[in-house]
Amino acid sequence: MNKLFEQRVKEYFNEESEKYLELLNKKPTHGFFINTLKGNKEDILNLLDFKYEDSYLNPNAYYHDYESIGKCKSYELGLIYPQDTESSYSSTFINDIDINLIVDLCAAPGGKTINIINKYKDALCVSNDVNSKRVGELSKNLERLGLTNSIITSKNPKDLAKELKGNVDLVILDAPCSGEGMIRKYPEILDDYSLANIESLAKIQEGLLENAYDLVRKDGYILYSTCTYAFEEDENQISNFLNKHNDIELIKLSSKNNYSKLEGTIKLCPLNNTEGQFICLLKRTSDNEIVKIKYLKPIKNDIVDKFISSNLNISDYYLYKVNDNFFMSINPMIALGGGVIRSGIYLGELKKNRFEPAHNLYRSIYLKDAFKYKYDLNDDEYDKYIKGLELSVDLDDNYYLLTYKDYSLGFGKVSNKTMKNKYPKGLRRVC
Repeated sequence: MNKLFEQRVKEYFNEESEKYLELLNKKPTHGFFINTLKGNKEDILNLLDFKYEDSYLNPNAYYHDYESIGKCKSYELGLIYPQDTESSYSSTFINDIDINLIVDLCAAPGGKTINIINKYKDALCVSNDVNSKRVGELSKNLERLGLTNSIITSKNPKDLAKELKGNVDLVILDAPCSGEGMIRKYPEILDDYSLANIESLAKIQEGLLENAYDLVRKDGYILYSTCTYAFEEDENQISNFLNKHNDIELIKLSSKNNYSKLEGTIKLCPLNNTEGQFICLLKRTSDNEIVKIKYLKPIKNDIVDKFISSNLNISDYYLYKVNDNFFMSINPMIALGGGVIRSGIYLGELKKNRFEPAHNLYRSIYLKDAFKYKYDLNDDEYDKYIKGLELSVDLDDNYYLLTYKDYSLGFGKVSNKTMKNKYPKGLRRVC
């Protein structure tokens, strides 16, 4: 055990520090979050073929100990998102707030975005991560869960703050941190554990909080969280921010067995039967300079518009083109500078004057009921489809939304009673 960390544990947990250290030798907890936007919670739970337990932290979060969760039908259908139960806890404190625009500053792999959108389906979320590799995982997760009313970006948060200053109702800041709360899962964290690293990360968090302050409107909120126990990154960080900005109000939160040293904030750890999590909710009470938001200019394209009218019962939509890719949205989409990965629902692309639709289109929860042509797979067909195999079907030639038990899975193209498989190769089962 790292001596410096042992010393700090005594400061974090006082008389319970020995019990905490003993718990570090126990198995870490694992959880999942239910994507209620795709279906009824009870129906989704009935589809699970592994054991799970309720979590007191979130009514849609559960404990599990199933090693193959990423290979089960519920995962493939986007009905669940693997996430530690304490990570989804912060979203339970966002209630009865008028939210139209959300910015998740450090969003990858997407859990906090997913939690909040499940409560605010119609809000537009700008999900950002400066790490271009991690933003790919973010994009895949939002697509799998069908949460396509979002703009995915890989930008410097400072640039994003300039573009959307004073317009945001909720800023989610799950800040990069020293990760002390994840030691049970990743014991290698202690290999290079140091005060210098903690102080360096605290400086980054300070800058990110300033970006959040610039983004948020009057009466808007900042939801701050980390997965560490360090005072420099948690309690002291928030205290310093409050001292710096007298127009920021701490919204007091409460939780049983709370280990935070700052009243109104929450800190959980293995003593709570969780991994580590610090949660704080802040509200801006003053006016902010408001930058005028720009919107993407919609286009018309005869081939793409014909595809939409032939396959979807939808008349009001916005069509956009970025490079050679086409996107659509139900409401106007914000225009941002460089670093935009996806903007709304990715429709597909033109290939030799022929439109080739994208998987993202058929996963969208916002369009599921609009598709004219649907086909619900049985168990055998599901297994074949997920492996990339063609299906024999008695259907007319067309593109079809493919579902399983009425949950969207993907799409296929029927030609001469054969369903050509359009499930992405990177998602297919190899056995």
